[in-house]
Amino acid sequence: IRAVRPQVLMRLSKTKKHVSRAYGGSMCAKCVRDRIKRAFLIEEQKIVVKVLKAQAQSQKS
Repeated sequence: IRAVRPQVLMRLSKTKKHVSRAYGGSMCAKCVRDRIKRAFLIEEQKIVVKVLKAQAQSQKS
């Protein structure tokens, strides 16, 4: 993102006012990275719980 005065910023194109990634101009890169990691770990945890339930089910029967 270029550092310019508000009037100049108003005249800039949209591509020059944000970065090209998810949550482009509203969230910092570290926040996006943390959010992606958190979502990944939550999904992995769900898979682990599902596998453990399946193992417990197979041991019972």
